Formats: sequence, structure tokens, C-alpha cells
Amino acid sequence: MPCPPAGTAFYTGHMKRSWFLLLPVVLSLPTRGDDALGTLTVNGKTTILRNVAVAEQADPKNPSEHWLVILASDRPVEGERTVARLSELARDGRLHAVRILWHVGSDTVRAVPYDAALPASGRMGFERPTIDLRRYGKGRVDAEFQSKMVGQIWHFHANVKAAVVEGGVVELEPEVEEPAEPGAGLGSPPKLALGKLGYEYTEGMFVHAISDGNLDAVGIFLKIGMSPNAHEKGDPHPMLHAAQLCGNQPESKPRSEVLEALVAAGGDVKAKDEN
Repeated sequence: MPCPPAGTAFYTGHMKRSWFLLLPVVLSLPTRGDDALGTLTVNGKTTILRNVAVAEQADPKNPSEHWLVILASDRPVEGERTVARLSELARDGRLHAVRILWHVGSDTVRAVPYDAALPASGRMGFERPTIDLRRYGKGRVDAEFQSKMVGQIWHFHANVKAAVVEGGVVELEPEVEEPAEPGAGLGSPPKLALGKLGYEYTEGMFVHAISDGNLDAVGIFLKIGMSPNAHEKGDPHPMLHAAQLCGNQPESKPRSEVLEALVAAGGDVKAKDEN
């Protein structure tokens, strides 16, 4: 099965999204019945997220479109929750949080961390989290969201149940600028490059890259250290899988190049399966 493109999200059963920035807006305090339990891990240090505030707000360029904004944090944020204020609180060490933004009805979901230990705090990177909306409507949301492990030095996972406050215009954080020196404060450069192609550094995703005939991704996997013979239990052997796909390759993008790359990296040309 081909790997889904980066930026896909899950909606009521599975459909993903990604996101952009947020405009100054005041959200009301979490109402009774709001509940959050999650974690934000930065440089190996984990913070528990127990507070949540959720709002549905208009798109700044198209008021007929809306964004669902979820702020999960380690402490309540009273008053304004603008990007500037959240950034200030995080910079002073008074807030550890992650904000998830889903463009309602689309496949766009993005996440922004707020943590003093992150150079990218309060800025939008390329990360594409997943969100599972178990319930969304009648002023309530029940959702699970988490980041994909694509080389960044921070990740999160949380479950929230909360009231949805309607009104206001979404404020979108500025895009993160990648450092001049590879990996400075962002994580492993090769894994980041792999993440931009939509793959996590796992054996399962390695096989997906082979299925997709994505020579660039396969090359990065091998460069990082993935064995050309690595595969999870139940998955086909990479060499056999690549060889089988060569029989149905488009002329514009020969899948044989993927097989050749595996062979060059030490792939077992005598690999066998149960048949």
C-alpha cells in the first residue's frame, strides 16, 4: 500500500491535515468538562499537558473557511492567547504547549510548539501531525493528535475533550527558517529531509518508500543507516519487493533504479520468502 502524502490527516476514523499561522484572538477559558492528557517532549525532556482550549475561527483570507485550533498546555492560559503572548510565556519558562490547527473540511493539519528550549518555539515548521476526530460538532470536540517521528527534536501526543468556542480570526504563526548550518536546533538533517518526503525513519516506512518507487527516499534511508535487507515481521523482504515491482515500472521513472540502489548498499541478491 503506498505511503500517504505528507500533510494527510485523520478525520472521524482517519483523515489527516496540516496548518499555517494564527491572528490575534481572544479565546475564553476552558469550560467545565474540558479534559486533556498528553505529553510534549523536547530534547528528551517530557512535560505533561493537562489543559486545553479549543476554538473554531475564520480563515484570514477567506472568512467562509474555518480552522479548528487546539491549544494543549501544561497550565491554564488565562486571557488573550495570541501568538505574541504564548511566545512570551514560553520564552519566560511559564508555558510548555503545542497548538494544533486543522483547516476544517480539508487535509491540512499543522502543529506549533511553545517551549523555551526550542529555537523554533512559536513558529510553524514542516511537521505534519495526525489528528483523529472521534467527535466534532454541537460545540464539542473529542480528538487525539500526535506528531510523526521525522527527525525533529520535539514530539507530542495528546487526547482532548473540550467545548469549542466559535468566533474570531485565526492567527497564523510565522514559518520557521531552517538554520544555515544543517540540523542546528532542528534535529537530524537526513531524517528531516526524509520527513519532508513524507516518511518516518522506520522499517515499515522503508518498505513503503520502495513500494512508491521513491528513489530519493530510499537513498536517504540507506544513507542514514537502514539495512537494504531490513523489514518488519510480515512485510516483504526489500529486495524481493523491489524486484517484483520492476515488472510494472513506468518508463519515466524506472523502479529498477530502486533495486539497483539496494544492491549497491549490500542487499541480499539471494533473499527468499516463504514461497
